[in-house]
Amino acid sequence: MTKKEKQLALQMGRAIAQRRLQKGHTQAELAEAIGVEQETISRFERGATLPPLGRLADIADALKCPMEHLLREGSVRVEDRVQSLHKTLSGLSDADSQLLTEFVDRLSTRLKKK
Repeated sequence: MTKKEKQLALQMGRAIAQRRLQKGHTQAELAEAIGVEQETISRFERGATLPPLGRLADIADALKCPMEHLLREGSVRVEDRVQSLHKTLSGLSDADSQLLTEFVDRLSTRLKKK
């Protein structure tokens, strides 16, 4: 696995685990729902392996979320992270969206100086 693939696997694994926990499922329950062993889910969530697209679709179906959510949340691409941030901002009030935007701008400026 290349460095980029490893990073993608780790982030996608976190997205799967986060969504699974939000839905209140154990790894064993998710594994049963898609017809794999619990260890397979564990490997996906740890980023040890990337799920094949067909299996990712099964996971998205079982977790009742768009496959795009798992792909975008796991993506290291700036464009995908921006889209995710846009979705977060669009769910906030205008005042809260402005506050969060200002915070991100200030934090970005500070981190760039380091």
